[in-house]
Amino acid sequence: MTESKILKGQRDRSRIDVNDPVDVEYLHHQFPWLTHKEIKDAIKQHGPDREAVQSILERAGSRSHTDDD
Repeated sequence: MTESKILKGQRDRSRIDVNDPVDVEYLHHQFPWLTHKEIKDAIKQHGPDREAVQSILERAGSRSHTDDD
């Protein structure tokens, strides 16, 4: 049986499932300048902790935006 997204606890919200397209798409919505592959690679490299991955993606975004200048 598929896990219900509605019944997620705090522990589940703090983790990202790289195999869940909804989780990856949510991050892509937050960081649209990154590809889905870049987001998945960051999750695989840094683990499923949402705060850690978002921090890494924010830094990646700030580097790519300053490279354009």
